[in-house]
Amino acid sequence: MAARIEIEGLGDPAHQKKITDAVEGLDGIIETKIEKGALHVSYDPLTTTEKKIEQAIRSTGTTIKAAATDTKDARPDLPTSNVQQAP
Repeated sequence: MAARIEIEGLGDPAHQKKITDAVEGLDGIIETKIEKGALHVSYDPLTTTEKKIEQAIRSTGTTIKAAATDTKDARPDLPTSNVQQAP
């Protein structure tokens, strides 16, 4: 899975490091990068959730402006679950 999280005041490199360190400390995080005013996170949905990632970001005193999850193009090399949602 991949999440794009828009964060307020992301310009400071020290603050960026604090955020990425907090997120990378979670189990299941594959990759983080900051690009175009947002934090992009690839993660294993069997190990962590977007909610946990957002909590880690907020724990640094950071305000999240918006968050979106991309399930379609997120890391096709990861195994997928056979669980199907009911209609």
